[in-house]
Amino acid sequence: MSQRLDLDAMERDAYRAWWSDGILDIYLGVSLLWIGAMWTWINDLSGIAGVFPAIFVAPMLATHRRFVETRLGHVEWRPARRGWERRNQLLMLAAGTALLLLGVLTYVLVQGSVSGGLGLAPGILAWLLALLAIGLAFVLDARRMLLYATVLSISGTVVVLLQAEPGWPMLACGAVATVTGLFMLRRFVDRYPVIDPA
Repeated sequence: MSQRLDLDAMERDAYRAWWSDGILDIYLGVSLLWIGAMWTWINDLSGIAGVFPAIFVAPMLATHRRFVETRLGHVEWRPARRGWERRNQLLMLAAGTALLLLGVLTYVLVQGSVSGGLGLAPGILAWLLALLAIGLAFVLDARRMLLYATVLSISGTVVVLLQAEPGWPMLACGAVATVTGLFMLRRFVDRYPVIDPA
């Protein structure tokens, strides 16, 4: 039993290390900065703001895998972990797509309604993305995602109170995620040097 617990702990630590390189955070940060900029300063093209993040998901994951494997080696997760990860990733992909579409649709509908809508439109997408960040925190066992969720929630509330542009929460969280990702990348490189193939 103790051996099983030790294996579980070792795999859990390896899984955390696997996602501690910061590349995902940099991708999320740059994507949010892009979306925030489009929604704040280029409103005419805000409807296609999500195209850039969608296109670069696969290249980001491939880059992450190659980068981590040169430093941690190839990691083969146990069947239970692989099934858990695959199921959660599919759920998060579906939830993320649904939340993003719902957020954009709701914002457009509310903005187009009479009398200025409900006044909640600027914060809707930020709040939905905060829910997605909370989900990622559990799927990736990454507590820093709770920080991003907090930034999105607070900034979403602020833009509602000020009736400001809806892109500002994305800009705020994007900056936090990018800086965090760069810090993590530097720490990962220092902690895990490239494995000598010889």
